[in-house]
Amino acid sequence: MRIIEVNKKKIHGKIFLLMTCILLLTFNTSYGKDVSRMELEKVTDLIMSPGCDYVYTLTNCPSAQAQQMKELIKDRLAKGESGESILAYFEDVYGPKVLAQPSKKGFYFVAWWFPYFLLFDLFLIAGVFLILWRRKSGRQETVQDAINPELETLLEDEVRRIGDGE
Repeated sequence: MRIIEVNKKKIHGKIFLLMTCILLLTFNTSYGKDVSRMELEKVTDLIMSPGCDYVYTLTNCPSAQAQQMKELIKDRLAKGESGESILAYFEDVYGPKVLAQPSKKGFYFVAWWFPYFLLFDLFLIAGVFLILWRRKSGRQETVQDAINPELETLLEDEVRRIGDGE
């Protein structure tokens, strides 16, 4: 019996030592995967920093609040969350002004596409204007071609007679 108790103590000691080593080795590591700087900046470029009065993105803002937000994003990415869910989280917390690009739904859909519609309309109006202008100039050429040949010869004779008379 006594031998079994001694072996149990040794086994418990080895398990305790193994668990302590595992905890010490994994204490400073991330939750699951390493997040590259490129992955982090892909998300932080899409979020405006409240610490810089929404002037700069999190990538470019030097404030302490921006650094904390970057760390939060890094932790969420390490846990495996998608960039869209992180953007949705920050939009819920800070409102739509935190997004560098507005979400493409509702009013923001119209606001996002309005410049493109305006540009298309300008090209359409310019095209219609050019077509009408060309038709108008085409009519003037046909009017000049429709002069009676008899009147044209009379006009040429009159011009020659005036030119010879001087």
